Amino acid sequence: MNAVKELDMAIKLAETGSVAGGYTINETVKETYMTNDEWEVFKESMTPDALEEFGAGGGDEMSEKNGRPPKMASYGSSSRMIYMLSKDKEGFRFEKKLPTTVGGISHIDGFLEEDHRYVFVEAKCHEPYSAKSITVSRAYADLYGYINECMASSLYMDMTDRDDGNMDVKFYADGEEIGYFDLKQVICHLLGIATAMLKGDLEPKQTDFIYLVYDPTELELSKDARGVIEPVYERLCYEVNLVDTASLLRVIFAYLKDTVYGDVLDDCVIENVIFTFAFSLASQEFYPVLLSGGLEEFIF
Repeated sequence: MNAVKELDMAIKLAETGSVAGGYTINETVKETYMTNDEWEVFKESMTPDALEEFGAGGGDEMSEKNGRPPKMASYGSSSRMIYMLSKDKEGFRFEKKLPTTVGGISHIDGFLEEDHRYVFVEAKCHEPYSAKSITVSRAYADLYGYINECMASSLYMDMTDRDDGNMDVKFYADGEEIGYFDLKQVICHLLGIATAMLKGDLEPKQTDFIYLVYDPTELELSKDARGVIEPVYERLCYEVNLVDTASLLRVIFAYLKDTVYGDVLDDCVIENVIFTFAFSLASQEFYPVLLSGGLEEFIF
């Protein structure tokens, strides 16, 4: 039983009323994807900005690669999900890139700038249901150690060096291992946001971060698939609420100021960013409300 495939097929059935057809590549039909014709129609319906942004993103979303269809043609694609849910929001942009100072570029799925706030969005659809080990570049070792020192009672990273210049990392919050919430990625995103504000690329102001996770609980799933998928979804939601992301952002600001940027931003300005920072978990049902600014009512 392939839980990811069953989830994708259930989403396809819920949206189209059928599981027939799929994307043909190398004479093989990929059932969890749109058909080739449907994919072409979908691309034609996308705005020019969205086409450019997804095409320039870091995930090969729009093109065939290594014998697989374009990722965004999958019914379980998080990029497809965030596009469908955000495309009508004026000013919304996709695949926001922010340097992290520590190591590389942060690729954030969605970004909206309004007069009084920024909104950053990270989207997850079928990704949490694929087992993976967490490998992190050793360039992050000093930052992770700094976080361990500052947040020892609430957040901890257990790091083991590898021979390839990376580290195997396990994340813990309040003593519980974080296995499904992608904390490695969230730290990278927060680094990008803090770096942009310290460099002056983003004005320090209210920052809302929405963690958009597809809720699978209403789908038509087999008993076996439901027994795998729903516990993971519930655990992921629980783990998100274990992590004090505002305190984590404060520590990241402090690390960057201590190591690179000095006092380019007054501590009072940073504290105001932290005070107005909101990290919100959202399903596909509640996401449009949060995106429109109704954060307080739907944080869960």
